[in-house]
Amino acid sequence: MKANSYVKVSSWQEAYRLMKESPRNKILGGGLWLKKGNVEVDKLIDLSRLGLNKIEDKGEFINIGALVTLRQLEKSDLIKSIGGGVISEAVSKIIGPAFRNSATVGGTVYGKLGFSDLLTALLLFKVNVVFYPAAEIPLEDFLKTPGFYDGVLTHITIKKCDAKAFFKKVTYTSLDYPVVNVGVRKCEKYRIVVGSRPAVAAIAEKASAYLNEGGNDFAKAAEMAVEELKFSDTVTAKAEYKKELARVYILRGLEEVSK
Repeated sequence: MKANSYVKVSSWQEAYRLMKESPRNKILGGGLWLKKGNVEVDKLIDLSRLGLNKIEDKGEFINIGALVTLRQLEKSDLIKSIGGGVISEAVSKIIGPAFRNSATVGGTVYGKLGFSDLLTALLLFKVNVVFYPAAEIPLEDFLKTPGFYDGVLTHITIKKCDAKAFFKKVTYTSLDYPVVNVGVRKCEKYRIVVGSRPAVAAIAEKASAYLNEGGNDFAKAAEMAVEELKFSDTVTAKAEYKKELARVYILRGLEEVSK
């Protein structure tokens, strides 16, 4: 990526005005994927003066600023208190501490990264994505919507839930992208999530509904989940292999959270 200019903004209004000024003006996230792109940006907009690097307890919800790093999520006692620390566990497996000290929540969420372990873990909970000037969108709806939202992502909110949760990332080595990642949680209701299919993480709606409507055959639920979600070949694994991995770990996850 090449940027013609760099602007460190001092207000939401300035950030939004610059973003709307031209489709070639872009918000800067963690900056770790800039070398992966070959697009030319007119103005690169830095939000670091806007106090978005905080994790805050808001009673029923936890607010996570867009510039909170994955390392902050990993180490936060507040985040560890949700679902047995499944979010912290998920991000702790991403490359290494140096990477996690730079990668941000906002960059990961807004980028809708298909291989993201964080998105799979977040989808286990009721998470909203909050934009300036005025929009709050459920994460699952945001991820389903093509393209990008016309606003500045300020933070996400997570509704607290006394959940039992399970997360599994399958890789060939610790530094690889995931072949597949799987999340399961039970917080009154069940939720099954699969990511890196290689499409962006998604909830297995039919399988989750089957369990929440009284179904108790976990093997059937796991099979329903992999049938309703789409899996595709990648350079590292065939679709059928990804599908079988997901089925096995969904079953294990359901058994784990139901103990």
